[in-house]
Amino acid sequence: MKLLRLKLIIFSFLVMPSYLLPQSFGFGCLGFPGGFGGYSYQKYKQTGLNDYIKVFNLNRKDSLSSPLDDFGQARGYRVGINFFRKKFSSVFITGKGFYQTLNEKHQAVEQLASGSISTTYEVKLTNWGVGVDLGIPIISILNWKIIDAALTYNRAKFSNSSNFPGAVTVVNN
Repeated sequence: MKLLRLKLIIFSFLVMPSYLLPQSFGFGCLGFPGGFGGYSYQKYKQTGLNDYIKVFNLNRKDSLSSPLDDFGQARGYRVGINFFRKKFSSVFITGKGFYQTLNEKHQAVEQLASGSISTTYEVKLTNWGVGVDLGIPIISILNWKIIDAALTYNRAKFSNSSNFPGAVTVVNN
C-alpha cells in the first residue's frame, strides 16, 4: 500500500504540472454593478495525464470494455459580483470578485474473470479572485477600462478511484 501511495505521489508531481488557461468573460467584464453567473467551459492542456491514459489503455486493451478518454475540457459554473462602483468626475473605480469551479471525470471499465473493475480519474479546477478596475467614460453609456487588476487563486486537484469486485472502493486524492 505504501508503494502504491508513493507511486501516486510521484505520478501526481509528473502529471499535474500543466497549463491552466482561465478565461475572463461574462457580464461582469462589461462593468455593470451587480452580480453575474452561469455555465462555464474551459479547455486546458494536460499532456502528462493524457500520455499516461494512452499507456493505461494500451496495456489493458484486451480487457477494457470502456477505455479512458483524454482530459482537456472541463465544465462547471462561475458566479461573481461587482461589490461597488464609484464614479468620480472623470474616472470610475469598481471592486469585484468571482468564484468558479470546473470538473472533468472519466471512467474505464475492465472485464476480468473475477468481475469488472472500474477506474475513475477526476480533475477539479477551482478559481476565485478579487480585483479592481479603473476606467474613464467615453460617452454616457460607454466606459473604457484602463486598468483591470485582480488577485486570483487557482487550485487543481486530481483524484482517482478503483472499484474492485467483492472489495471496497479505493479512493486516492
